[in-house]
Amino acid sequence: MHSTEPTLENIEDYNAKGSTEKRLTVWIVILSGLLVGAIYGILIANSSVSDRLETQEAISIFK
Repeated sequence: MHSTEPTLENIEDYNAKGSTEKRLTVWIVILSGLLVGAIYGILIANSSVSDRLETQEAISIFK
């Protein structure tokens, strides 16, 4: 049973021995997530709908 489980030395990502393609993929996923989050935040911040009704009535004093 112990022979079927890989040891840490056999895993290629142990001690930063992973391929450059895997590192590039991880960076692309992280940066795309940050980019999507930034775009979403900008859209939410700029598209808020105000429910306030503004009326411009003349203010006058009656005597």
